[in-house]
Amino acid sequence: GPLSDLAGQCYVDHRVREMNSIGFDEATDASETRMLLQKDAGSAENLDEPESGPLSDLAGDGNTKQEHLSTFRLFLLNAFAFNYGLFYASVGVLLLPEEALRMFEEQHAIFLAVMLAVAGVSQLISPLAGYCSDRDTSSLGRRLPYILGGNSVLLFMVGCLYLARTFMYGWTYLFLLLIAIIALNVAYTGFTGLISDEVPEDQMGHASGVMGGLTAAGAVAGLVCLGFFLPVSAAYPLYAASIVVTTPITWLAARERPLARPKEFRWDEVAEAYQITPGSHGDFFWVFVSRTFYYMAVSCQIYIMYYLRDCMASDEVSHHARRYTAILCICSQASAGLVSMVAGGLSDEIGRKALIYGSCVGMALVYVGYCFVDDFKWVLVIGVCYGMSNGVYLACDYALAVSCLPRKDEPAKDLALWGIAAFLGTMFGPCITGPLLAFVGGQEGSTKYTIQGYWAVMAVGVLYCLG
Repeated sequence: GPLSDLAGQCYVDHRVREMNSIGFDEATDASETRMLLQKDAGSAENLDEPESGPLSDLAGDGNTKQEHLSTFRLFLLNAFAFNYGLFYASVGVLLLPEEALRMFEEQHAIFLAVMLAVAGVSQLISPLAGYCSDRDTSSLGRRLPYILGGNSVLLFMVGCLYLARTFMYGWTYLFLLLIAIIALNVAYTGFTGLISDEVPEDQMGHASGVMGGLTAAGAVAGLVCLGFFLPVSAAYPLYAASIVVTTPITWLAARERPLARPKEFRWDEVAEAYQITPGSHGDFFWVFVSRTFYYMAVSCQIYIMYYLRDCMASDEVSHHARRYTAILCICSQASAGLVSMVAGGLSDEIGRKALIYGSCVGMALVYVGYCFVDDFKWVLVIGVCYGMSNGVYLACDYALAVSCLPRKDEPAKDLALWGIAAFLGTMFGPCITGPLLAFVGGQEGSTKYTIQGYWAVMAVGVLYCLG
């Protein structure tokens, strides 16, 4: 560290002056002199590395792993994951469809697509935010400024979005939505970097499981509250309350130390932060690819409401497909959260890859099962199995990414790419399954699709899972 280097150099300079005074050649190379003095000054490692104590604390690099964390502390540290799950699970499924219909009634389908595109484009901020976070020398640490700053902007934007929808300012709403989701992605980038900094390697699976469980809990809370008990307009105070409660909890649970040695900001390195190849990222590249395929498989779930409408034997389910879709999603997410809590710790014991392989096979079998049932009770059973498989994946996903990071000292920018993989999967997946459903299952003069169309979608889902 800089303090120990300074102390070592002062010692060498002092001895050089002493040695010169008794006849040593003043032209003696400083590096040779330093080597001659190692026995007096201690080993080279002692000159280059600070010992434990207040000076080493002052010269910390902001990236030192902490002691083992209790489960309670892991829950507190991951509190932000609840807010993230609440926001993302309900915004795309419940909030934006209603707001598009309300503010752009005649073109609501087009503007819903625009809103979802805005949400996707905002993901591009993440690698830049991660790169900056890895170099931040704030007294708060490398990650907390982005968590606190991002959530502060998000909180303000939530209020502005409520005013825009109240006064029917549709175009203003679109702009505010972009800023809000950019802020959320900045905060999430800081959060993923914080967990990798704070949690020891042998606890990463447990932490990943807690993160997945709280994300699923937030998703369930959003779906239950906005799907059954609260009007859409209440989403904004619900989001605001979640931000106000969870952000201080994560802040107080963190034990960040400032980065003592500033790192140079270079635009060519920023450009590289948006690139990923097997040569530059090694195993992390394959984690990125597999995560993209996983979320392509998950994207098949967006047709589940149409599947219930078109393929169930019960008229009650067919005529109230949206309500039964919400029930199915809640049960699935709840089972995912519970399994994730357990599977995370298990992955620390037996490894991540075997569990991820098992979860993908389980999801593939779920898609096969959907092809052979027309009773909602069996769909619900299969949906819970899907949630359990998904929970295993969520428990291992983050931990595997952290273990494969190409640079442990700069995790945030690469974990931002890991986050973008989910967006790419959910964006590109429907580009194949949507036209496929229409081509194979479309019926002239009807808005419903045949079972053969859903077989095709499920078959592609199986391929995505096994990919």
